[in-house]
Amino acid sequence: MKLIDQLFDRMDAWRHLPNYQLERRADLFFSLYLPRVLEAKLGFPVRTALVPELPVRIGTIYPRIPINKSFKIDYLALSTDGAEAVFVELKTEESSRRPKQDSYLAAARDVGLVRLLEGLLDIFGATSAKRKYFCLFERLAGMDLLEIPVAFREIMTRPNLQGANEASRSIRVTARVTRHRIVYVQPNGSGDDIVSFHDFRAIVEQYDDPVSQRFAKSLAEWACVQAGRTAST
Repeated sequence: MKLIDQLFDRMDAWRHLPNYQLERRADLFFSLYLPRVLEAKLGFPVRTALVPELPVRIGTIYPRIPINKSFKIDYLALSTDGAEAVFVELKTEESSRRPKQDSYLAAARDVGLVRLLEGLLDIFGATSAKRKYFCLFERLAGMDLLEIPVAFREIMTRPNLQGANEASRSIRVTARVTRHRIVYVQPNGSGDDIVSFHDFRAIVEQYDDPVSQRFAKSLAEWACVQAGRTAST
């Protein structure tokens, strides 16, 4: 437990430094409780499986910009029946919310998950990180969102990936999502699309293990003390 205390103590202290990105260090801890937090917020059961940093092809949400570059959604969550997709954005500082990013998320919601998944195939054809995208495809297939043919899997086991682009086009999107939501997890605020750290902490505190209790303590501080300030300022 001493090392866990030190880990959170460092995040508590280092988040006040100019170039330290708390979101990128704490996101794994948030992910442990996120499905239950979303269930409490949205009122329907959520699968435990998540997709972190889901790429969203710019050319898919903005057809007038036909490029294969992407922005990332922090987490993709699904209802247990697979009918509802939740795009979750984590912000450890409210000041880091940007209108441009909000518009990306709204455009992704409006386009829908099926087309976003189809956009991943376009990115696969253009990227040099094909093995990582294949790992993403496998994760999505495990969530019943894609069906990967055996021939494509076989190609991806080879040292030479010749034919991978063409074979990837036989991947079938099987997502049954009909509804989409955006949820922001952020220090403070209220609304249908906001989970505050106080709300998040209420779920974390229900776990009696030492890691959860220590995370809950940090959540309280991150909600009350703005980065760059101290409790007394």
